[in-house]
Amino acid sequence: MAEEIIIKRAVLHILDNNVTMPVLSDKELDIDEDQSNFIGKHIERIMSDNNAKMARFSDAPNFIRDICCEIKLNPDFFLQGSIGIAEGLFSIMQKNVDIPPADLICCLFYYESQPHLGILKLNYKTGYTHYVEQGEEGNINTIIRYRTLLPSESQKADECVLINLESLEMKLIEKAYEINGEREYYFSGMFLNCTTQLSDNEKVKIINKVAQKISKKYYDEDFETAAKLKKAISDSFEETKAIQLDNLVEEVFDKNVEIRNEYMEEIHKAGLTEKSIPIPEKLAEKKFRTHRIKTDTGIEINFPPSLYNNKEKIEFVNNSDGTISIIIKNVGKIINK
Repeated sequence: MAEEIIIKRAVLHILDNNVTMPVLSDKELDIDEDQSNFIGKHIERIMSDNNAKMARFSDAPNFIRDICCEIKLNPDFFLQGSIGIAEGLFSIMQKNVDIPPADLICCLFYYESQPHLGILKLNYKTGYTHYVEQGEEGNINTIIRYRTLLPSESQKADECVLINLESLEMKLIEKAYEINGEREYYFSGMFLNCTTQLSDNEKVKIINKVAQKISKKYYDEDFETAAKLKKAISDSFEETKAIQLDNLVEEVFDKNVEIRNEYMEEIHKAGLTEKSIPIPEKLAEKKFRTHRIKTDTGIEINFPPSLYNNKEKIEFVNNSDGTISIIIKNVGKIINK
């Protein structure tokens, strides 16, 4: 666990909506090394998760915000506050049967010297383990199915929020479930009552999805448009550690102002309003450091976007019969993978 995460207090409540009441703990956890590592690893994963969204409480009355403010002033209120949080969440779960049962861990921790409240809803996983039954003929070892296993420290928590008690800024991970006949994000909308920003992953998906839509509309899904996009994003990230949207559209759709304006309009409609979008390096590495193409003959080629238009390395030749030839040049060695 990273040294800057220090777990001060923690408590576990059982929220199984198959029964009528939550099982609330009257005592905090005695945090040993194993428990500290388990909770700390989950917090680390939330902090670095590209699907996490930044959020803030709405201006309306909010019992979670009130609990956070009370815990900040009086840390001894933590246990009582966690019970209020668990009861509020369980009430929502009882009214909406598609929300899965879980154990709820509330924890008070410090991250980079700032106090935080963590609310981790650990939805149950189904797994198998051994069971020893003693009979007249001795031990009988068998396999049984467990419905209430917690996600391991290497697995992501499906629903959780980390709240900075100084600024009340939140980092949130949530899933949509059916609420009143429609799929909704109940964790932010009904439980936390907060407004959310797009996650890093959502921003990248919008940039790619809108580019694909424009490419299909105007370029018949020409692979060159996708290659230009990857190269422009990769170049932008190398220079500024962010995606500069104005530079991006100018480089990808340079010959048509109308298409550039349509791309930006679609981006804004999707909720992406920033002109400069910082992207974590791991996400950039995963999404933009390699461009992958697949031919209708089943051949797949991966190459760095920086090599696009570098005819000394790879060349795309439009043949007179409408087909495309791909020529890979100046290869010193071929490695089987």
